[in-house]
Amino acid sequence: MIHEANNRDIWNGFVREHASRSGAFLQSWEWGEFQRAAGHRVRRVVASDDRGPSVAAQFVENALPFGPRYLYCPRGPVSRPDASDLLSTLLSAVAGKSGALFIRFEPEADFQFQSSHFKLVRSVSPANTFITDLSLTFDDLSRNLHAKTRYNVGLAERKGVTADLSSDAFGEAWKLFEATALRGQFRLHPRRYYERMLSALSSDTCRAFLAVARLNGTMIAANIMIDHGGTRTYLHGASANVHRDAMAPYLLHWSLVNEAKHRGMHWYDWWGVAPEGSTDAHPWAGITRFKLGFGGTRLNFPGTLDFVARPTLYALYSFLRRSRRNR
Repeated sequence: MIHEANNRDIWNGFVREHASRSGAFLQSWEWGEFQRAAGHRVRRVVASDDRGPSVAAQFVENALPFGPRYLYCPRGPVSRPDASDLLSTLLSAVAGKSGALFIRFEPEADFQFQSSHFKLVRSVSPANTFITDLSLTFDDLSRNLHAKTRYNVGLAERKGVTADLSSDAFGEAWKLFEATALRGQFRLHPRRYYERMLSALSSDTCRAFLAVARLNGTMIAANIMIDHGGTRTYLHGASANVHRDAMAPYLLHWSLVNEAKHRGMHWYDWWGVAPEGSTDAHPWAGITRFKLGFGGTRLNFPGTLDFVARPTLYALYSFLRRSRRNR
């Protein structure tokens, strides 16, 4: 039986029990409410059997320029280990009922997609991430730091960098995010998107917060973090163009790792690294070296797929997308 979900506690309990260690917050009820506040229609659908919920999927509806819509299911659907074969059934049912052109989704690592209905596309959530195990002792976490990382944490301390892990100075931090986007040549969401995230995700079950590092009172690094289901995720980061030799991001992350450990959390998710074996030419090579320096384990996913519900229109959509990118 496939039906709409309407119970927050049952939904969140299922996600906490069965979702991946990385990105489960994207299927939380709270993330859906944040997306709704950002102007999107959100659907939560559950497939159940005689044992209760077996597959759950939270979809965010997006409009396309030429009329049709598509649904996006970030880091989902979430399924019981014995029910992953129902995933295609749920996607087909939701596509038929919604009239969506396609459903974009991000399955678990063991998902098999051999049908012509599935198309592998450019990743939205990172297909390769890196997680630090917070069940280790503080001494082991410190020993697992690469030598350069440990040195840079100490250097930041000696230079007088301080960390504030609960800052409300987003206006000041936004200047760093803009500078970082310009330096890295990538696009940001509008400022209001991040402000809404920080205000909407404020519960004990899913909490977004701003953590910053300062030198002599001046903010020189900032992170937007999310705590959910025992995992602390590094979602967005920024740093100033000045005082880069103070190594503030090293101290900021090490403070966040230690504080998450103190809170009894299980994982620190670095949220995106270059695939293993990538060369220094990879655009994420530098940030990957930084993240790997804190020690941990790689976690890989199949990537982002489209479940194609209307093949002819999807072919037109794909053609228009390629034409736009080639301009």
